[in-house]
Amino acid sequence: QGTPWEFLGTFFEKGLEEAQNRHLAWQAALCGSTMQLIAHVSRATLENGSQFLKTEKKELLDEIVAYIERHLGDHITLTDTAERFFVSESTISQTFQKKMHVSFYHYVTQRRLIAAKSMILEDMRLEELCEQVGFTDYSAFYRAFKKQYGISPREYRSLMLENT
Repeated sequence: QGTPWEFLGTFFEKGLEEAQNRHLAWQAALCGSTMQLIAHVSRATLENGSQFLKTEKKELLDEIVAYIERHLGDHITLTDTAERFFVSESTISQTFQKKMHVSFYHYVTQRRLIAAKSMILEDMRLEELCEQVGFTDYSAFYRAFKKQYGISPREYRSLMLENT
């Protein structure tokens, strides 16, 4: 009582009540309660003399992952990526192994395959699609896709078209 924290329980309870009752527009009310809760936590934190935590410097992994996402269709190599981010190839390799539990190349291939899966229903030749997501030729794309998903890209397209 008498502290900036005393109202927090009220907003939390309102949110729970909305989620349980699910009356008309409950999502909007839940969002409103959540926003009020966030606002009061921020105010209470400031009034307690605490300061907001400084935003953590973007980690190398985050920057490399964003780079890969933006350049999936390009020729991405470990050497070029290391040069772009002014680090060694082993730093990138170790970072991916330590934090993602996969190799750099495996991660790039996975992201390309995921992009291909999301594009596969578009009215586009698979040979064109594989180039757009960064595979050098259709046979490399075919092998990687079949290894990862157990069916060929054409079989996957057919399966997806049947289900839609």
